[in-house]
Amino acid sequence: MKTVLINGFGRVGRALFRILLARPDVNVVRINDPLAAQQLAYLLKFDTVMGRLDAPVAVDGAHLVVGDTRVELSHADVLGPREVAGCDLVVNSSGRNNTREQLTGILGLGVRRVVVSKPLPPGVCDRTVLRGVNDGDLRDSDRILSAGSCTAHCFAALARLIHRRWPIEAGYMMTVHAYTSAQNLVDGGHATDPRRGRAAAGNIVPTTTEALLAFDQAVPELAGRIVGMAQRVPVVNGSNIELVLQLAGRTTAEAVNAEVADAAGGSLRGVVEFSRDPLVSSDIVGNSHSCVFDSALTHAMPLPQGTLVRMVAWYDNEWGYARRLAELLAQL
Repeated sequence: MKTVLINGFGRVGRALFRILLARPDVNVVRINDPLAAQQLAYLLKFDTVMGRLDAPVAVDGAHLVVGDTRVELSHADVLGPREVAGCDLVVNSSGRNNTREQLTGILGLGVRRVVVSKPLPPGVCDRTVLRGVNDGDLRDSDRILSAGSCTAHCFAALARLIHRRWPIEAGYMMTVHAYTSAQNLVDGGHATDPRRGRAAAGNIVPTTTEALLAFDQAVPELAGRIVGMAQRVPVVNGSNIELVLQLAGRTTAEAVNAEVADAAGGSLRGVVEFSRDPLVSSDIVGNSHSCVFDSALTHAMPLPQGTLVRMVAWYDNEWGYARRLAELLAQL
């Protein structure tokens, strides 16, 4: 059984913990987060999106007790020997301390691998891993890993699938994304993006997306061919991507849908779900797939050379991503 430290018990950390409670092959032995123990227990027990946890939650001294599971709690700003003792793997879901030097320092404390739950700049991680896309490329020498992003998991699976049948010449990805803690609840200042400083629950907020960074690293044969952006919208969870691709070959919407349906039932089972239903964002909450393909919205337009294809896919930007992260930990 693999032993894990979750460093950062926010949206991803708590979703991951819920999933790992049910896995016999990965055991969370420690949680590190600056919040007080009672606050961590409260946020695990009650969740606006995921609902109330179906297990008793309590704090016993320096331990979080969930049913029959006891997990040690720590509150360090920087991980040290005490925090990682007895852990094979560290998941850094804190959003902080993600330089190459800092992550190498965690390895130096004796853990086998560090997995970061966000995209990282080139040269920081040994490999960006997207489940169902490039996880077969993972090597023992890859010790600092990025698990990419929820958006990257969604559109990378589609792009790689389509590219193998009809080569992609160029593309544009737009994610319509639920608002996150990287935005302000009310209008105010923001360190990097003035638009994200506007009230998240009252605006459509155009902004950048790190998913493109993760995509280029995980699918190098398509690096630089797809660009895009995000529109943050006033929903608490449930997002989608619109992927517009210029393909070298001729195809139809029906042929594209058939290709995705075949993969959803085969090579991408559990990663891609094929849907014929008229979906909206609330229908996706709790869905464990990286990509819920909305086949009714596929459109293909012939070009003088090739085809312009538009596809739409949905994803639970918390639960679906956390499921892929849990599977990656089990693989390591």
